Amino acid sequence: MDYKIFAQYEQDGWQRNAATYDAIDLPTTRQAVTPILNSLGNLQGLHILELASGTGYLAQQAVTQGATVTGSDISAKMVGLAQQRRLAGAKFLIGDAAALPFETELFDAVVCSFGFPHFAYPQTVLREAARILKPNGILTFTIWPNPEPDNNFFGLIQTVCQTYAEQAVDLPPAPPSSALADPAIRDPMLATAGFRDISVQSLNLRWPLQGPKTMVEFVLKGSVRTRMLYEQQIPEIQTQIRDALIAETMPYIQAGKESISCPALLVTAHLGAKSC
Repeated sequence: MDYKIFAQYEQDGWQRNAATYDAIDLPTTRQAVTPILNSLGNLQGLHILELASGTGYLAQQAVTQGATVTGSDISAKMVGLAQQRRLAGAKFLIGDAAALPFETELFDAVVCSFGFPHFAYPQTVLREAARILKPNGILTFTIWPNPEPDNNFFGLIQTVCQTYAEQAVDLPPAPPSSALADPAIRDPMLATAGFRDISVQSLNLRWPLQGPKTMVEFVLKGSVRTRMLYEQQIPEIQTQIRDALIAETMPYIQAGKESISCPALLVTAHLGAKSC
């Protein structure tokens, strides 16, 4: 399947989202950073490659623990924001995770915080991760599982979109966003790329509520796939979606809740012996 158009949508989408990422997405995704780094053990002296490195928050935490980090992101604006952190021990570059510009066996670990739903060719990304890892290197990534309707942040958004959005719109073909949360899909993909000793940990993340429009702001300024669907709707349906997202958020606010459940999975695997 050719996902090149989807890949371009993703690149363009994160260019649009770069300025608002730290305000909208990072309050949730940063909750996974400590588990990601803990999965690597002692970071002192480790050379880490971060895929979809965004604005550089994870890299900042890693270098304070003694690691050196190279961050790669498809969005030039994201890379620019990461570079503004001016981190000693970290560098950031514009790059495609499916075609990494590095020599083989260069890094001790590869990490990726919620980047896989945005990769057009995740199997190729896994092969590239294996190529640039040293023998026995570690791959760690987080992934959103399939949302449960009416049960968590993404489930509520999915329910609203399924209820109000016209699904038969012109969207580019794309790989399933939560494919790597499914062990029947993920584990063979990892094994094919050369990884073994796969472990999975559930993360009980929470999406902070920043007012009635929290989910609306995410759809419009913090997502790419969902915004693709939203922007293909006629104005009347767009209004219905926004109103419904606010209506789904209000009971949490009225009940004094400060956040909505947003579970994730942490996947760790080790690179097996490389063939000569």
